[in-house]
Amino acid sequence: AADKKLRLTEVHTDTDGMLDIARLDELVPDWAERETWACGPAGMLDAAERHWSEHGVPERLHTERFRPSVVVAGDGGEVTFSTTGKTVDADGATPLLEVGEEAGVLMPSGCRMGICFGCVTPLKAGAVRDLRTGEITEAEPGVLIQTCVSAAAGPCDIEQ
Repeated sequence: AADKKLRLTEVHTDTDGMLDIARLDELVPDWAERETWACGPAGMLDAAERHWSEHGVPERLHTERFRPSVVVAGDGGEVTFSTTGKTVDADGATPLLEVGEEAGVLMPSGCRMGICFGCVTPLKAGAVRDLRTGEITEAEPGVLIQTCVSAAAGPCDIEQ
């Protein structure tokens, strides 16, 4: 920043609201001439992709999305949290982490996007579906699942 090659403009959601892509001309007048890397909420990234495309420079925008895309939902089923004894019905599109939290089960978690493995727990019975790939994992001794990116694929029992 001392040699004036870098200028930092902060936009804080709590005081300024969400970044309005339409303000780019004001914030960064030469934005269309720059390579841009963006990560953030899907709505912001969708707006950025539209904006860059509408201005004919989509190749200059590089995005990274951390929220998994959901493959077509599976059947879902009854989920048992064996440690607590709670049993709830779950659809095939809601991550087991959210299902457990909504049922009042204290679930280990971290990033909530399948990266940190902070939510890993044993699958004791049944099957789950990876919401990113659609892959089915069936219970076997020692099988661990990531509850933040797995949904019920029929009745299942997880150790929580």
